[in-house]
Amino acid sequence: MELVGLAGAGKTTLSRALSRRSEKIQIGAEIELRKLKHIPVFVRNAPPLLPIILHWSRDSRSFTWEEIKYLVYLNGWPHVLGQQAARGDGTILLDHGPIFKLATLNAFGPEYLKTESIETWWNNMFKQWASTVDIVIWLDAPDTILEKRINSRSQRHAVKGKTEAEVLQFLAQYRMSYEEILAKLMTDCGPALFRFDTSQTTLEQVVDEVLLTVASQFEGTRQPASLA
Repeated sequence: MELVGLAGAGKTTLSRALSRRSEKIQIGAEIELRKLKHIPVFVRNAPPLLPIILHWSRDSRSFTWEEIKYLVYLNGWPHVLGQQAARGDGTILLDHGPIFKLATLNAFGPEYLKTESIETWWNNMFKQWASTVDIVIWLDAPDTILEKRINSRSQRHAVKGKTEAEVLQFLAQYRMSYEEILAKLMTDCGPALFRFDTSQTTLEQVVDEVLLTVASQFEGTRQPASLA
């Protein structure tokens, strides 16, 4: 299960609340090269990506180190998550998971990612992750509220302290990218999508609904209504 949404929507808060409420919620592993067990995964999955990573033209900048890690995660992480799932009987919860990474690369990555020559890679990623992620929890709120939350929290952010026009443009670009990625994933038997407006729904209500959603999807109980 992946939590997705724009900055300020409440993903981290919800992730912590779910972990406290249910011991069956396991936080999914993120790629960290400081962990020795992740290095072989990186080494194994980086070479096939070299034609993409090393591509350069006057119309496209190089990939950043963070974007290279995104590519490796997208290419090889289903195996890591599968191993984590095999060790427990709960639900793996992803924050900044594959949908976040695909949406970020789609919106802000090198122009090369928008060319026809890399279309096969995108299609392979959509197919791979559509069969890996079972549930997507989409959190959102009106732009004015997201802007206020971004500016009031302690964490740094790309548009924190920026003008209202810059923030609104950033949010619109990210939201459009998320919608594009989710539409691709839903095309062919993709994950179930549940939407919540965190300006209209309390944290406890969202937690209750998400836990019912998990039960419905994996344990055969009633299908909950998502909150718009």
